[in-house]
Amino acid sequence: MVMHITTDNNMRVRFPLCTMTFSMVIILTIYIAFNHANIYHINRLASLGLTYVTYTAYNSTDLRYSLFTVYNDWFKTNDTNIPLVYTQIILVILLLIYTTVKQRYDMSSMWMYLLIIINLMGLILFPMVNDLLLLYIIIELQSYSLYIITGVHHKSYNATRGSMLYFVTGGIASIGILLSSYFVYNTVGSCNINDMTNYYAIHNASSLFDSLYILVLALIFKMGLAPLHSWSMAVYNYAPTYMTGYISMVAKVSMLSWIYTNSNLIHSDLLMIVFYLSIIIAAYKPLFQVNFKTMLAYSGMLNFGYLLLPVCLQDPSYYIYMMQYVVTHMLMFLCLLASNEFISKPNSQWSPIVNVNQLVMPNKLLSMCLMLCFFSLIGIPPTPGFYGKFYVIQSLIKYNFTVEALSIVMFSVIATYYYAYVIKQLATNLLIPYSQPINKSLALIISMLLVFFITYFVYMFNLLDVISIILS
Repeated sequence: MVMHITTDNNMRVRFPLCTMTFSMVIILTIYIAFNHANIYHINRLASLGLTYVTYTAYNSTDLRYSLFTVYNDWFKTNDTNIPLVYTQIILVILLLIYTTVKQRYDMSSMWMYLLIIINLMGLILFPMVNDLLLLYIIIELQSYSLYIITGVHHKSYNATRGSMLYFVTGGIASIGILLSSYFVYNTVGSCNINDMTNYYAIHNASSLFDSLYILVLALIFKMGLAPLHSWSMAVYNYAPTYMTGYISMVAKVSMLSWIYTNSNLIHSDLLMIVFYLSIIIAAYKPLFQVNFKTMLAYSGMLNFGYLLLPVCLQDPSYYIYMMQYVVTHMLMFLCLLASNEFISKPNSQWSPIVNVNQLVMPNKLLSMCLMLCFFSLIGIPPTPGFYGKFYVIQSLIKYNFTVEALSIVMFSVIATYYYAYVIKQLATNLLIPYSQPINKSLALIISMLLVFFITYFVYMFNLLDVISIILS
């Protein structure tokens, strides 16, 4: 389906993203039903198909003429959510590429790529949702696919356990979304976000904000931010390493993108409370941890705590920090998955590395790549993490949020201690006198990401120019 919008200038804007993705699901399902093909070949086909979807979407959606709604005002595209949609598609492609090559600890599944593409449909639609009831439907499409992805390796007791825990906690948050939709409809008489905006502009009713508090708390619960974060630490620990990398990025990115797109309707006081609780807990708790996956879970909570401030201000620094977060964590998880090749006594087939002392890898370049990722999380220049924090702090000072800026600096210093603990363990690998190679295809992917990671400060200024043009 291609959507044509005609204006006085006879411009046409096309909307093919989700239809093409849905068509890929049908085609690949039929193909796998009648052909017992190599699963790695099918994953490569899925990656190429998503790349074509990205290329077509880029050429058919004109950012200069956005600000339109489709499907009876259910979805809206504007200059805020379109870049976020592209980011999520590219993120899923990079994660899916890992499954196209055979690894030592084989985690391939016949249905993995179909579940990821179905999940991608929810990721694409989520930032563009313009109705609360549709928001519930889309978030369930995204959530249920994530539940199944988490437990797709049903032979693993921990994976099944993590999937069930994810399902139960996600169901509780979904009840909050429906409850919020009821109160909004009772107040406004509609669940459409445009109607909510108009109602607030006319009546300035505090009851609307009270209803949206429940919605924001439900989304915070699903993202695993403090104080509703305990379940996420358990799920990250139980899930296989590949699934941990997937759910730690795609789910949080899509939900926070929707909050950022509609931040004009959300009171900043609640987000400020969540910001302080998240950075305090995420900076302090890992100091007593030796579980590597739990430390990464707290690290993700710390980074998304930082992202709440640009969301409150609706500042373009959100894009800069989000991009560096995606690049850094993508490179880190790919290096971590590649290091599984060297584990002689794995904790399990699905999660070979659990504790920090297992990060022993006879490959100096791979160790240095992981060290660079943790330097970026600390914020040491010229890594991408430094520029992300720099532009966030600069925006806070610009809007006179001095206390919040100092809080980011202080808790970043505290978090440096547990990052340094991991770096110390990785540095011991540089003393190993011999070296072992990793899979060539995976090495190529890591090398390409590493080049973008190192030269991020070059592309960042071009990204800033693009953002300024979009928002002008």
